[in-house]
Amino acid sequence: MENKMNEINNNELKNSELNNGDLKNRKLLEVKDLKVSFFTPVGEVKAVNGISYELNYGEVMGIVGESGSGKSVQAYSIMGLLQSPGKVVGGSILFEGEDVLSFTKEQMQSFCGNKVSMIFQNPMTCLNPVYTIGNQLMEAIHVHRKVSREEARSRALEMLRMVGINNPERRMWQYPHELSGGMRQRVMIAMGLICNPKLLIADEPTTALDVTIQAQILELMKEIQKNTNMAIIFITHNLGVVAEICDKVTVMYAGKIVEQGDVDDIFYNPQHPYTWGLLRSIPKIDADEYERLIPIEGTPVDMLNPPAGCPFGPRCEHCMKICLRREPPKVQINDGHTAACWLLVRERMKEVASNER
Repeated sequence: MENKMNEINNNELKNSELNNGDLKNRKLLEVKDLKVSFFTPVGEVKAVNGISYELNYGEVMGIVGESGSGKSVQAYSIMGLLQSPGKVVGGSILFEGEDVLSFTKEQMQSFCGNKVSMIFQNPMTCLNPVYTIGNQLMEAIHVHRKVSREEARSRALEMLRMVGINNPERRMWQYPHELSGGMRQRVMIAMGLICNPKLLIADEPTTALDVTIQAQILELMKEIQKNTNMAIIFITHNLGVVAEICDKVTVMYAGKIVEQGDVDDIFYNPQHPYTWGLLRSIPKIDADEYERLIPIEGTPVDMLNPPAGCPFGPRCEHCMKICLRREPPKVQINDGHTAACWLLVRERMKEVASNER
């Protein structure tokens, strides 16, 4: 039994290699020009419209943006969880060099939960109310591992202890409604980690929790990530959470990526007006005096009839005529930091003109 459990704990992650840094600079996930549309009776909704990013082994990337920006949809595309009328209409998703979009049903079943796992936003609706916590955890093991019931039970208990649930022997045979919100979220984390995935997608895992439990969950995820070196995609509205846990950040708006960079780039050198607006909406606990939060004026884009130019143009206080006519190109600010904004293009043109004098 001990050998079986060691096999589960050390599966494809190869933690010894990761801890030695052999894989730290290698790509785990590569999303290229991904496009996802929902074909509704009133027209096509381009929920994700040509996004690209890379994630290395052991990295934590935050994806931020308001509701409807496409954060969760792109994550569901990776997991193969899109349902009709949603469909991937373009691009590719490469995981360790393999195209996920070409996987058969059997390959996807082996892939999800085994190599990639997901923590959903609302644990109460994701946990089955008629099965005990233990049965649901053990089922996740049996789907991907050929182990006995006793071995699966031992692994489930181990994971409950790892995520900080007290008296796990008792919790194993309780139902979801008997646990608090924080405990249910810990169970979801345990379920996501039970097969030691190489990538964990956390879709707003702390949104429904109070700040005390939220801090505990974040600390738990940081500790587990440090110990296992798995990569994490952390989807959230909360920039404070991003600053706490992430290595790099992707900012999405209206199905597009408007800015990407390291955490320091986004927080200390933001280059897109939408990122400026997000940062201005965060209360500053170190402020010397009362400061009014500045909202982003206007309403989100109508995804059935998006603007011809920059999607953020109609709400941008720096909007120029070209912003409403043409979509801005992606501008490289420094290594790993890019933003799509005509203001940056204008600045670059001024620099070029100045250098030619």
